Amino acid sequence: MLVPVLIAVGALLVVLRVVMHEQDALRRYALATGQALAAERLNAESQHLGRLVRGELLSPSVQMAEALEASRVQFDQTLRQLLGTSQAPVERALLEESGRAEARIRALALELMEQRQRGVPLEQLLPRITGELQAGREVLDGHIQELLRYERGEMDAAQRQTREVMERAVRVYLLAIPFAMAILGVQTVFILRELRRRHTAQAEAERNAAERAASEARFAGIVAIAADAIISMDEAQRITIFNSGAEAIFGYSASEALGQPLDMLLPERFRAHHRQFIQGFAAGSEESRRMGERRLLLGLRKTGEEFPAEAAISKLELDGKPLLTVILRDVSAQKRVEEEQRFLVRAGEMLSSSLESERTLSSVAQLAVQSLADWCLVYLVEGKQVRRAEVAHRQPGKQELAAAIQGFPLDMDQPFLAREVLVCQEPLLLPRVTPEQLTSMSQSAGHLELLRRMEPRSLMGVPLGTKESRLGALVFIASESGRSYTPADLEFAQGLGRLASLAVENARLYQSARRATRARDDVLGIVAHDLRSPLNSIVLSTHSLQRRLRARGGEGAAWGGDEEVLAMILSSARRMNRLIDDLLDVARMEAGQLSINPSPQPTETLLHAALEAARPQAQAGQVHLGLEVRGALPSVLADRDRLLQLFSNLLGNALKFTPPGGQVSVGAGVQDGQLRFFVRDTGPGIAPETLTRVFERFWQGDRKDRRGAGLGLSIARGLVEAHGGKIWVESELGRGSTFFFTIPIAGA
Repeated sequence: MLVPVLIAVGALLVVLRVVMHEQDALRRYALATGQALAAERLNAESQHLGRLVRGELLSPSVQMAEALEASRVQFDQTLRQLLGTSQAPVERALLEESGRAEARIRALALELMEQRQRGVPLEQLLPRITGELQAGREVLDGHIQELLRYERGEMDAAQRQTREVMERAVRVYLLAIPFAMAILGVQTVFILRELRRRHTAQAEAERNAAERAASEARFAGIVAIAADAIISMDEAQRITIFNSGAEAIFGYSASEALGQPLDMLLPERFRAHHRQFIQGFAAGSEESRRMGERRLLLGLRKTGEEFPAEAAISKLELDGKPLLTVILRDVSAQKRVEEEQRFLVRAGEMLSSSLESERTLSSVAQLAVQSLADWCLVYLVEGKQVRRAEVAHRQPGKQELAAAIQGFPLDMDQPFLAREVLVCQEPLLLPRVTPEQLTSMSQSAGHLELLRRMEPRSLMGVPLGTKESRLGALVFIASESGRSYTPADLEFAQGLGRLASLAVENARLYQSARRATRARDDVLGIVAHDLRSPLNSIVLSTHSLQRRLRARGGEGAAWGGDEEVLAMILSSARRMNRLIDDLLDVARMEAGQLSINPSPQPTETLLHAALEAARPQAQAGQVHLGLEVRGALPSVLADRDRLLQLFSNLLGNALKFTPPGGQVSVGAGVQDGQLRFFVRDTGPGIAPETLTRVFERFWQGDRKDRRGAGLGLSIARGLVEAHGGKIWVESELGRGSTFFFTIPIAGA
């Protein structure tokens, strides 16, 4: 009797061992499922974090920064959770690589954000954003995708092991239990039934525990990215999970959405196509599609409003049935920011296309009514008065009313739409315009009637200019469109106002510059005509007196002093005449009217003529004047008089600054198909920091030096450029300066 009992006990021990194997397999499956779902959350949070980083770089804001920080904290928590439960070296290595990749992306993003805060233009940062930052994102995505494949593989292996253990258990039960029943009889039958009942209950408990673990993991993922809509559906595409983020985005409560078809969240025109897409994805081999892999889709809120969204989809098979989960993000705000940025770019291009303030303001108004307002009113401050420079409406049929509003006279001391903005120089936002507010903005009954005909429902105003320089104001009104302005709209309007202020200020500065140019031309006209005529009279009279003195030269030596005085008068008159010529030449250069008559000129003859003209000044200053020419030189294509004038300016400048005993040299040589001339002196030289200014009009290195007006080198540059050449200077303090210029070779 003992042997059969021992055999039965042995059979029971085999059954118990199989039960233990079942428990181990179920625990491994639950752990693998939890790790896979945690990896899915890490992947979703990584994508979310990447878009927030890019959004913060393109259009920084406080809300974006807060969301970015929260996403980083959630990413770190999820990564630490996975590392805490990781058991395999491969899995831990992938998690550590993902952490390091995210750290590199975070460091690069912080560097780029700091550059944005320091005022570096976005256009300079875009290559790094699309290059280094995108490359880092691809490395991180690669690690996470490899981690997902690993976790899913582990989960599939655990599932297969569980099935194999269960199948072996069934075979063991079928063999061991009948054998034990045959031996122990009816009593053993009762025992085995009790064991089976307990085993079944325990297995069910293990399955329930695994399902609870998976459910808790899914719930944790939902909580982690609650700002997004997390929606799960069954094979019939009926909603089984509808989180708080989905409630906020779509406007439905969870009780309203659960059990309903997913189609209710899509515009009707897209439902059939989207249903086919879901069916194809469920039947296909793909396990997930990330955000950004498809174009934007349109969601449908409970109110009937359509909105743009990005979506990711994944699937898991539980109990042989597919579970599809969609993560959807409302990108309405992002798209609005992108549209506003494109709008401001177009506005900048339009505003910079004209330097007439009236036309600029008209462009501002017409641009605003395209997408920002139904009405746009532009107010300009002119002294102590204010006027409406432009009134624009989206619909051409409102032109008569717009003209009546624009023509209505304004009193700065009486209320009107933009008075508060103009007086306080602060933006104004009225999300809803009440009749009382409209009455408070009117100057009279007629004025109030015009305002009522505009039917304003929402209003905002922004100042033009600054508190120190008040230019005017822009007022935006929403009427029949039913739009209600928000603080974000006001911030956008302020950006447009800043662009308009800059354009108006530029237009006014341009007009001021034109008036200054006309005034300068008037002065030069006076100089050319009204001053030159008496100057010529002085020169002629001085020559006449000199001739009389020479005729009386034999009457006594007393006339010698008068001769010197007359020579000084004549020298000063000639100097004044040269200054007038310089001023007129500068004016002609600015107007592009400097005329030259080029013809072939022998180079050596020009050089000798230039030296001879400068020799009296060189002798008076005791400066040696030399010519440096090696071999025969080709003729140049030049205006002889203008070229001699150029030499006169350069030589006169060199002789003026070269001390007695010094040397001034003139020379020429062929270089790059042109003739290069030079004038070299042994004067004090020019400081390196002032070399770039020597050719500016009226610039002088020594302001105390009154021997010239600072026009000679500027005129020299204009004469060289008129001949198609270029001029430059090389100098060293204490060793002198060399001025070079090129002139085309005749016949070249």
